[in-house]
Amino acid sequence: NGVPLGFGSNIATCQTGFNIFLGWDNISQDCKDALKAELKNSSSVTQTIAEANLTGTLLELPAGPVGIALGASFREVGYDFINDTITTQNASFLDQTIGIYPSIDFEADITTHELYGELLIPLLSDIPGIQSFSLELGGRMSDFSTTGASYTYKILGDWEVTDWMRLRGGYNRAERAPNIAELYLTPQQTFAVNNVGDICSTNSNYFVSANPNAPGNTAAKAADVQAVCRAVMDNTGGAGTAAAYYGRPGFLQPAAGVGFTFPTFTGNPNLQPEVADTFTAGIVLSSPSASPLLSRLRLSVDWFRIKIEKAIGVSPGASIQRCLDPFYNSLVSGAAASTTQATAAALSAACSSSTTAFTYDPVPGLGLGRITASYTNEGTADISGIDAQLDWAFDVGPGSVALNLVGNYYLHYKVKELENNPLVDYVGTFGTTSLGLQTGAFEYRVLGNISYNLDAASITLQWQHLPSVEDTGEAVAPTPNSTGNENAYNLFGLSGAYTLNENVSLRFGVENLFNKAPPLVNYNTRFSTTGSILVNGASVTVPTTRGGSYNGNFYDTNGRRFFFGANLKF
Repeated sequence: NGVPLGFGSNIATCQTGFNIFLGWDNISQDCKDALKAELKNSSSVTQTIAEANLTGTLLELPAGPVGIALGASFREVGYDFINDTITTQNASFLDQTIGIYPSIDFEADITTHELYGELLIPLLSDIPGIQSFSLELGGRMSDFSTTGASYTYKILGDWEVTDWMRLRGGYNRAERAPNIAELYLTPQQTFAVNNVGDICSTNSNYFVSANPNAPGNTAAKAADVQAVCRAVMDNTGGAGTAAAYYGRPGFLQPAAGVGFTFPTFTGNPNLQPEVADTFTAGIVLSSPSASPLLSRLRLSVDWFRIKIEKAIGVSPGASIQRCLDPFYNSLVSGAAASTTQATAAALSAACSSSTTAFTYDPVPGLGLGRITASYTNEGTADISGIDAQLDWAFDVGPGSVALNLVGNYYLHYKVKELENNPLVDYVGTFGTTSLGLQTGAFEYRVLGNISYNLDAASITLQWQHLPSVEDTGEAVAPTPNSTGNENAYNLFGLSGAYTLNENVSLRFGVENLFNKAPPLVNYNTRFSTTGSILVNGASVTVPTTRGGSYNGNFYDTNGRRFFFGANLKF
C-alpha cells in the first residue's frame, strides 16, 4: 500500500491467496497476518540488580579522617517489544493506524558487572592560607556484555581559604556504553526533523549541497552533489522527478535550514562507548560582614567544560550526507561529468546500504522522503560555560526578605555528528537534539526568586528571563532570516503559603502573572501569497503558508492560570 514519500507504506505476501469460499482456516499464515488487525503492541522491561556497598573511615590523618566507599554490583536489563500484525513491517496489506508506524519485533538484553570506590582525603588544615584542603578520588570499572570493560575516574579538590572564600574544581573522565536501542533496535519508522535541511536544494546553505554559493562549498562539488541527487530522485521517484524538481522556481525547493523527513532508525551492534572529559573550576564567597544586612550574602561562580568524543548519535541529515559527501562516497567526485558515474554513486553502498538508504520523491517545499539511519560513533560535542548563583537574605520589619538568583552563560556549544563536519556552535539558537543533547542553547538564562517570609506566611515572586534566540538552522546554515524569537522573553509567577496551625497549611498562586504570550517560531520565512510554478509552459499561482509553531519547551503556551491547595494532617 504505497503512499506519497513512502511514509507509512508497507508490503506483505499471501502465498495461497484468499478464497472466501474455502474459509479462513484454509489460507496460509502470511495471508492471515496480511489481512487481520490485532492492535495490541506490547513491551516489557525486566531488571535484575544485586549490589553491595561498604562505607566508613579508612584511617586518621592530622587534617581529619579519610573516608572510603567501596562497592560492587551486577545488573541485567532485558527488553522485549512485540508488534501487532498491522504495524509489523512486511506483514500487513492494511493501512497503518495514524500515529503508529511500521516497525519490527525487538528483543535484547545487556548484563553489567561493576566495581567502584571513592576516597575523601583531608590533606591540610588550620595553616596560614589554608583552613582546609581535601581531595575526592574515585574510580569505577564496568564490564558490559556488549562492549567490554569501561573505566571512569575523577579527582576533585576543595580548598577553604578563609571563613568566607572557598575554591573548588577538578577533572572527571566518564564513559557511556551504548544502550539496548542504540545497539539492537530493529527498523522502526517515524517522523523527524532533519537539522541540515535538504542539501539537494539549490537554496541550501550547507557546505555539502547543490548550492555552489553555500559557505565552504565549491561550484564543482555542488555540481557533483546535484548530479547524484538527480540520479537518486529518478531512481526512487520515477523518471522525470529530478527535472521537475530542478525546473521549478528556486523558492519552491526547500529553503535553507531545518526540514522534515520520514526516517527508519536501526541499531548498530558495532558501537563503542562514548567518552567524556569534564573540567570544572569555581569559587564560593560568603560575606565576611557580621552586619544584619550583609551577613547572609553568598555568591558562587563555576566554570565548566565538557568534551565528548565518539559520541553516539543518529540523524537523517547525517545519513543523507554520507550518500552525497565525497568524503564518504568517493563516486560523488566527478559525477557531474558522467551520467554513468552519477548513477553508480546513487546506487552505491553509501546511498543504498541497510544503514543509509534513502528515497527522494520530493513534494514542493518539503523535499526528502524515506531515509534509513543507524547510530554511529562519529560525533563530538564541546560545551563550555559559566554557572552563577547569588543568595541574599536580610530582615525587614517583622519578617525577612530572601533573594535567589541563578544564571547560566554559554561560552560555546559546539557539536558535530560526522568526522568530516566542522564543529557548529549552537550558542544563541534553539540548539540541537543530535547526539542525544537537550535543546535550548540560549546564550544565557536567568531565574530569580524574591520572597518575604513571616512566621506563618510567605509570598514569592518568580522571574524567568530568556534572551532573543535564533532557530537551529541559523547555526548550521546561516541565513538572513530567523524563525527563532527575536525578542527577549520574561515570565513572572506569584505564589504564597500560609500556615493556619500545625495541621493545616494553604498554598496559592498565579502562573504567568502577566499572561505573556509565546512567540511564533519555526515559521516559513519565504512565505508568499503569490508564488507560482510552470505547468506545461504556463505560470500557475501556488501560494505558500507561513506556518510556524509555539515552542512549549521554553515558552508558556497555557497563559495565565491560578492554583490553590491545602495540606491537612489527621
